[in-house]
Amino acid sequence: MIAAAAMAAMLLAAPAAPATLTPEALQARHAGARSLTAEVVQTKEGRYWARPLTSHVRLRWTPARVEWETLDPVPSTVVIEGDRVQVLSGGAARDLGAQARDPRFAALVRFLRALAAFDLPALEGDFVLAWGPREVVATPRAGSSLSMVKKVRLVFGDDLEVRRIELESPSETTRLEFQRVERVR
Repeated sequence: MIAAAAMAAMLLAAPAAPATLTPEALQARHAGARSLTAEVVQTKEGRYWARPLTSHVRLRWTPARVEWETLDPVPSTVVIEGDRVQVLSGGAARDLGAQARDPRFAALVRFLRALAAFDLPALEGDFVLAWGPREVVATPRAGSSLSMVKKVRLVFGDDLEVRRIELESPSETTRLEFQRVERVR
């Protein structure tokens, strides 16, 4: 009887099995999100960098707006709202409206919005997605306007929350480490 009680206590105390990473599980986990905030450590390395550049960022997302606020080393904020992109830096605002008409820039903005929302159908419009045990690797489809991206690797935790995103281009790699992610449904 004591052994059975001890076994039951061990089973109840055991951590839950990690969720399986599938398109359906990922969409169920992130569906209905009204907002997301996260602290992000961004590290850029590449051909044009003398050494890795690390930035600390605050990400705020709603279905209508994405804010990428770089806290250091150089404070600035990029705001994506609708098809409008604005950069706020040093007390000045710069509207990137002219660049937004460039198909590559428009594709990049579409990609960032889809990524923040985990909109898999939108991502699959420009990328082929390869699913692994805890990661999704996205490579641009032939003819995609996102040919400046070689691949994007998304790494997830057992709870299917994004932990890291690695963006690889021909000249650099950007690694985003997500910390303190808060999602509101």
